[in-house]
Amino acid sequence: MASIRKEVLINASSEAVWDALKDVGALHTRLVPGFVTDTRLEPGARIVTFGNGQSGSRADCRPE
Repeated sequence: MASIRKEVLINASSEAVWDALKDVGALHTRLVPGFVTDTRLEPGARIVTFGNGQSGSRADCRPE
């Protein structure tokens, strides 16, 4: 499987970055606004709407 890697420098504390990464229901407001326009949490899944209007789901990976 192919993969793409890109390093990005972020002007924020590691605590603030990890807090945003762990907030799986707020992709559209905290992590990738514009690229993701909406995020809905449903039992067992996260439904994401992308900027181009397409939607997708991902199994919920939040720690218990």
